[in-house]
Amino acid sequence: MPYQVVRPIFEPLIKKKFRQVSGKENLPTKPPFILAANHIGYLDPIALVILILQLYNLPTYYLTIHYMWWIWGGPLATHWLAMIHVKYGHRKDSLKAAINNINNGNIVGIFPEGTRNPDSRSLLRGKTGAVRLALATGAPLIPVGFKNNTGHRIGKAFRSLWQSDKYIDITFGQALDLSEFANKEIDKLLLKAATHKLMLAISQLCGKKYPFEIEN
Repeated sequence: MPYQVVRPIFEPLIKKKFRQVSGKENLPTKPPFILAANHIGYLDPIALVILILQLYNLPTYYLTIHYMWWIWGGPLATHWLAMIHVKYGHRKDSLKAAINNINNGNIVGIFPEGTRNPDSRSLLRGKTGAVRLALATGAPLIPVGFKNNTGHRIGKAFRSLWQSDKYIDITFGQALDLSEFANKEIDKLLLKAATHKLMLAISQLCGKKYPFEIEN
């Protein structure tokens, strides 16, 4: 389904789930920029896509893991739903596609945890893709915190759209300051340090602990 079809289907349902949306003043006035959020369940990307459509009337190009890309239609998901295919073993290609989108003035979304995480206490260890993208393009990197009880399994998540006690809270943080990493060789340690900083920012926004140290 093209964006113009998806929007009228999901927007009325998702809007009812928004209990609180905070920090919109931290969003750039215009793209390009990167949204990096914690990931609880299936409705997270849909909720953020709908919210960004309301604010900017623009799509969000989401990095989407291989099996989810196929669930949403494979190649159709790329052309109609603005999904960036993350192929197993071909993550560099996905990063290049995301860089191209930023260079074309688009909004790119990414979940640094890499998968859904229903643990209400702790985040998963962050992957480095979001900071790689920010350092490669100079685009603002906006940490985003999700709190919701809509369920991490697909059936429960979509049933929650019709359940009045289910909610979604979204908080946008200030753009991450990556100046300490500028003009330095981008190696594994730097990427891990920058990702650690990002995950701590997301932790503060979503209320989950980030129980990891920087790996050497």
